[in-house]
Amino acid sequence: MPTLGKNVEYAIHSLVYLIDNPKSETITVRDLANFQNISETYLAKAFTKLKKAGIVKSNIGVKGGYKLARSAEEITFLDIVLAVEGEISFFECNQIRDNCIMLDKENLPWKKDSVCAIHQVMIETENKIKDSLREKNLQWVHNMIRKQYGQEMIDNAQDWFQSNVFNK
Repeated sequence: MPTLGKNVEYAIHSLVYLIDNPKSETITVRDLANFQNISETYLAKAFTKLKKAGIVKSNIGVKGGYKLARSAEEITFLDIVLAVEGEISFFECNQIRDNCIMLDKENLPWKKDSVCAIHQVMIETENKIKDSLREKNLQWVHNMIRKQYGQEMIDNAQDWFQSNVFNK
């Protein structure tokens, strides 16, 4: 099964740090990458796509950087995946059934706009995955982080950005 690229993981983690960001402040890709010790290049590519999708907005200049364009409740995991990876398909039907030696090639029964049972299962599975990604949003993951690691971790992250980004 295809996997989502690390850009999706980078994007979700980074977007979580923008949730508690003061509304008037932005954070640069460089600062987000440094904080997480991840590739600035990969993160920059992801943020370009996130901006194009309307998930983040940016300011240019000395105080430039990114902030969320919508509330954390409105940004789903599916929004992020589609922004970073584009439209994804988990199955590519190669019409193998058309090659069966037992079939009359001129009168294939499924040529009437239907898909075979195998393809149907794959479509249903893909839809369930997309529904699951649609159900989870940035606020949900922020709440899970708070629950798993405590408010202190969130406070420490905010303090780091306050000291190293906003008060430079």
